[in-house]
Amino acid sequence: MGEVNIIIGLSGVGKGTVLEQAMLITDEDYKVINYGDRMVEIAKDQRLVDSRDDLKKLDTETNKQLQKDAAESIFDDAEDNDVIVETHAAIQTPFGYLPGLPKWTLENLEPSKIIMLRAEPKAIYERTLEDDSRDREHEEVEQIEEYQEVAREMASTGAVLTGAYLSVIENPDGHAEQAAEDLIEVLRG
Repeated sequence: MGEVNIIIGLSGVGKGTVLEQAMLITDEDYKVINYGDRMVEIAKDQRLVDSRDDLKKLDTETNKQLQKDAAESIFDDAEDNDVIVETHAAIQTPFGYLPGLPKWTLENLEPSKIIMLRAEPKAIYERTLEDDSRDREHEEVEQIEEYQEVAREMASTGAVLTGAYLSVIENPDGHAEQAAEDLIEVLRG
C-alpha cells in the first residue's frame, strides 16, 4: 500500500505550480491527484454537473456523497502508488464553508501528512485576478484572510482526527522553487 499525503491551500495559493516544481526536483515517484477534478469526473459520469464550478451549486448531501466516492477512488489509486492529493481544506459556498476534508473523506484516505500551502492574502488576491479560467470565490483581501484561517482550522482538525502530521509551507511570490523544496523535505520526513 502506498502512502497518501494531502496538500491543501486556497485557489491562487500556487498548489499546482509548487507541485509541478516539486515533481521536477524529486527522485520519488508520486501520483498527483486533484481531488476536485476527481469529484467532477464522478459528478459528470452521474450527469450532475457540466463544469467544476457547478459543484458549488449542488446540495450538501450530494456534495458529501461525491466527496466519499472521490476518496474511495483515490484510495484505490494508492494501492500501488504513493499519492499526493491536491485539494482544499474548506470550500466557500453560498451557504457557508463546506469542509473539503470531512471525517469520512479522511477515514477513506488515511493520510500520513496534511500539508497546507499558504501565502499572504494580498498575493493570493492578485494571483486570482490574473486567472480568469475559473470562477474564483475571492472578492476581497479580508475574505481571503478569513478563508485561509478557516482552512487552517479545518486542516488542523483533520490532523487531529487521523493522527496525520500537519505542516504549513509558505509560498511567497517568486519563490515557488523554495516552497517545492520545502514540500519535498516534508514528504520525505
